[in-house]
Amino acid sequence: MAAMKIENYTTTELTIDRFHAAPGQAWCILGRNRSGIDLFFDLISGSREDTADCVTRPPNCGIISFERQQALFENELKKDETDFLDRIDPGTPARAFLNNPSAHMDLIRALNMDRVLHQGYRQLSTGQSRKLLLLSQITRGRQCIIIQAPYEGLDVDGCRELNRALALCLTQGIQLLVTVHNTDDIPDWATHIGVLDRGKFTLSGPKQEVMDSLSRRMAQEQADFRASVAELEERPSPGTTPASRELVRLEDGTAGYQGRDIFKGLDLTVRTGDHTLVTGPNGCGKSTLLHLITGDHPACYKNRLWIFGHRRGTGESIWDLKQRMGIVSPDLHRNYIVPGSTLDCVLSGIYDSIGLYTSPTAADRAKALAWLERIDLAGEAGTPFRRLSYADQRLALIARALIKLPELLILDEPTQGLDRANREAVLEFLGQVAGADLSTILYVSHREDEFKPFFARRLDMTQFIAGAPGAL
Repeated sequence: MAAMKIENYTTTELTIDRFHAAPGQAWCILGRNRSGIDLFFDLISGSREDTADCVTRPPNCGIISFERQQALFENELKKDETDFLDRIDPGTPARAFLNNPSAHMDLIRALNMDRVLHQGYRQLSTGQSRKLLLLSQITRGRQCIIIQAPYEGLDVDGCRELNRALALCLTQGIQLLVTVHNTDDIPDWATHIGVLDRGKFTLSGPKQEVMDSLSRRMAQEQADFRASVAELEERPSPGTTPASRELVRLEDGTAGYQGRDIFKGLDLTVRTGDHTLVTGPNGCGKSTLLHLITGDHPACYKNRLWIFGHRRGTGESIWDLKQRMGIVSPDLHRNYIVPGSTLDCVLSGIYDSIGLYTSPTAADRAKALAWLERIDLAGEAGTPFRRLSYADQRLALIARALIKLPELLILDEPTQGLDRANREAVLEFLGQVAGADLSTILYVSHREDEFKPFFARRLDMTQFIAGAPGAL
């Protein structure tokens, strides 16, 4: 097997004098958002042009990236026939993405994917779809697999399952290289680590040597997200507290796909100030619950569900309801595929549209530019949204949701793809939003370090999984 090599590559954004991953080595490349790590991934994976003289990869190399996951999703959207059916079109069955799945059942079970092979791709959670992409590469006999941020979107058990599967890949002679944004995501199976900062490797070598150096030199990281409620003009006057009112009520709720319930027996009431953390394993229905609330799942009309006091299915306009919500989710991120600038994306949050179709006022433009300044993207205001890195797209979508400080802020894994500093900065700002009673937060997360004190309660979806012993 050939080595992975980069030699004498220099641009204004990335400089790699020499990178060498020998056969038998398993590399993890660590870098903050905007450290050059996304450019490095593009380079080593062959996505950048004019690099033939600088980059060497083993033959039969598999690539797993956010870009390729997005391309697969968009291809599935083109085949969506939901409008012509009397039910949701689930998409291509997961099994169809695998080559001879029966010969790889041990690995499929190790990733806890055997139970979803019959489901359509669009029914899979973000974490399940990423595991499916890995399986699709392994079952095609790849000698080398390069993975961008593999742990994003996975719950704790999913991360363990993935690490067991990747460790098994190593025993089968598959060479691995992964990129991560957080030191906590550095896997045990890695033999070597590279640390990127400002477009250059500052540390590189055997894992233990690099980890020892990292622990000595880690200092306070500066976040790109620098928002503060003190800067916002639309905050309540000091000493005022909005009257408590019911925002969401779901009685004996149930939802699923193709006649199969994902969760059932769920009672939920969210009142003003009830900042709620929603947890549970991949596939337990966390995102489906949010889809009910936002009106993006047809079961919202079959359930006893009230949003802002309106019973769903009684003639209310979902667009009127969505004007009072701010939403960040993997689905929104995947579906935000319309042409438009980064500024347009943030402005669209004011008008609750995917894309900008209304001429903004000067005041709205000024507000959106102020938000871009807060997330350190003011210089990218005119850049097409889809040309931003995945992490910067996610920051822009967070600004899009927050720009109008909605009554109900619905956040489904909003910090996915962000490094530790930016994740903490976003959560700190949400704590300020909660403390100032600016919005009521409904938040889905897998990460233990995101379980913050401002959450008034925690909803564990595990007990409502359809068919589970604890389900009501």
